[in-house]
Amino acid sequence: MKRLLPLEDFKVWLDDFLPQLKQHDFNIEVGLVSDRTDGHLVHLDGVNFSRAWNLYKIAEDLPEYNHLKPVANQHINYSLPSIFGDDYMGGHWLGSFAIYALNASKL
Repeated sequence: MKRLLPLEDFKVWLDDFLPQLKQHDFNIEVGLVSDRTDGHLVHLDGVNFSRAWNLYKIAEDLPEYNHLKPVANQHINYSLPSIFGDDYMGGHWLGSFAIYALNASKL
């Protein structure tokens, strides 16, 4: 929606759609992957990268949402090591999701 709406309209939409994001104590637990050789569970690493990417993008133009950056950092920090393993289940695709998240992080 951030790409489609003018910024002010996006803020209204975001506040209506996900009002909990405004809370400075907002947190969302990372998706825990208990077995990275499991082709289903490893998708949680992808969810973590996707969450981080989107949280960073929200905070990018809306300084009142800067408190989301540490939450995004938690998600990246948990899943980033998974892209360096030898396992095919996540190794062949997670890197692209990680790049989107890292580019949005401005790290």
